[in-house]
Amino acid sequence: MRLGIIRYKYDFTGGAERVLGLLARGLAARGHQVQVMASAWQGGAPEGVSLHRVKPAKPAAWAAAALDAARKLNLDSFLSMERVPGSPVFRAGDGVHAAWLERRAPYESRLKRLSFGLNPKHRALLALERRTLAAPELRWVIAISRMVAEEFQRYYRVPPEKIRVVYNAVDEADLAPARLPQTREQAREDLGLEQGRPVLLFLGSGWERKGLAFALGALARLPQAMLLVAGRDRVKPWQDKARALGVERRVVFLGLQPQVAPLLAAADAMVLPTIYDPCSIACLESLYAGTPVVTTAAAGASELVEEGVSGVVVSAAGEVEELAVACQRAFGLAKGFAHKVPGQEQWLGQTMELLERAARG
Repeated sequence: MRLGIIRYKYDFTGGAERVLGLLARGLAARGHQVQVMASAWQGGAPEGVSLHRVKPAKPAAWAAAALDAARKLNLDSFLSMERVPGSPVFRAGDGVHAAWLERRAPYESRLKRLSFGLNPKHRALLALERRTLAAPELRWVIAISRMVAEEFQRYYRVPPEKIRVVYNAVDEADLAPARLPQTREQAREDLGLEQGRPVLLFLGSGWERKGLAFALGALARLPQAMLLVAGRDRVKPWQDKARALGVERRVVFLGLQPQVAPLLAAADAMVLPTIYDPCSIACLESLYAGTPVVTTAAAGASELVEEGVSGVVVSAAGEVEELAVACQRAFGLAKGFAHKVPGQEQWLGQTMELLERAARG
């Protein structure tokens, strides 16, 4: 089949972008002709994947241009990973923007909350979201967690029969070394970590939304622990915050890391006290690697955490005392547990089924 994927850009640093790479490579490996509409792709395109550049523009204009590009390719079916009205299959990897604004509001000033309704970017994204979900061409909405599926019904009254929950998948081959004892020993040595010192890992970009401030607050209540921070963001404000909390000597900012398996092996637990995350790839990678996860009920991936076995779920991002207790509990959980995380073949099969059904109309 000739299949299309729409995504604004691809690089290896974001979870949704890594999913795009897995999807494009996986469909091509199954023998399909894969056409990707994007404004940018980091590195070369995978074998069997053709790239079609859509010039960067404001959200509504870019969505229209991407849709036009897809329609001109005479595709059998296509899937959008962006809010693009007219797509037959919409994979909501970024969650529901209306839900994000509501969950973010308690952590912002009154003035900032009032600005949400006036901000042109938010208005544009909300309008695109509404149009995408109301478009007559839409056959299926892929929600990447039950939380997101419920949000689509609550905010936009999307019929439940149009929604399919398909959790994110992980790259099993890339993560396999994380389960090996020698990987842990080597990674801790490379990172200069003291033997016996408990280590937390904060993994991802966009540190404010993902709750780094709360992780630092919890670290201040865990005097023996270290925190590794891997991902992309402005480092200095967070170094200043760590210094203000008196934990700067126990925080290591690693920057972007192309391989996460050594970090997951080195850590005793992964912490993601997120304000909102539809289904964190980092959490799923940690679960697959056998490293306990501490996250919040506002994370879709929390649905896959087995409480007290593969991790601990806290009630909300800002509950720092609860978060610190949860991290301490996670340090006592065994690493290397066998946890069922959606595999690539199952995930590709579910996605492919929806693309085929959309093609049949």
